[in-house]
Amino acid sequence: MVEDVKTDMAGRDPGGPGADRARRRRAQRRSLIIAACEQQLAETGLAGTTLASVGDRVGLSKAALYYYVDGRDDLLALVLDDALRAIRSDAAAGSTRDTTPIDELRAFARAHVRAAVERPAGPMIISNVDYLAANDRTAELLHDHELSARSIIERGVAAGLLRPVPTMVASTAFFGALNTLCRAYDPDGQLSLDEMIDATLDLLLGGWADAAGAR
Repeated sequence: MVEDVKTDMAGRDPGGPGADRARRRRAQRRSLIIAACEQQLAETGLAGTTLASVGDRVGLSKAALYYYVDGRDDLLALVLDDALRAIRSDAAAGSTRDTTPIDELRAFARAHVRAAVERPAGPMIISNVDYLAANDRTAELLHDHELSARSIIERGVAAGLLRPVPTMVASTAFFGALNTLCRAYDPDGQLSLDEMIDATLDLLLGGWADAAGAR
């Protein structure tokens, strides 16, 4: 069973040598809780993911779990925050001084789709975006994630690489297409995930209709 540690209540100096160890233990346990919640979400969905079910996976009582989270919504926010941070980190990993906004947008899209398909809770997150968007904490996280993509789009427009369409429309189309791709992806299908991502991005970035033929 995971030991619940509160250094200040145990009489130790919060700024003393033991405080760093306690903070590291707390961070490690939060990571275990996030991983356990992801697995629970993958196996039972939102309905079966409770503080009790997640606590059972890490050996914590429901009461002890409240030391790490404020409730189920906070638990879901931890999982979502971890996933979205990983997406942005992966997207930025290969950036250089020569990276263009188009390159950034492609990297962001690949990281977003791969996380949605490959993380244990990815499919659940994509299938419940509306639910998550209705909760203040998770809605804020989703909004910040969208703003990251909007920033790239705005830089692309400023550089003359993207048409100056309203950023809200562009980002809505961008995430709508990517999330639909995630739901439609079949690992046993004719197209690989990379091929589906490339085709989707080619449509988004290049347009569907030929410019001359569309007139």
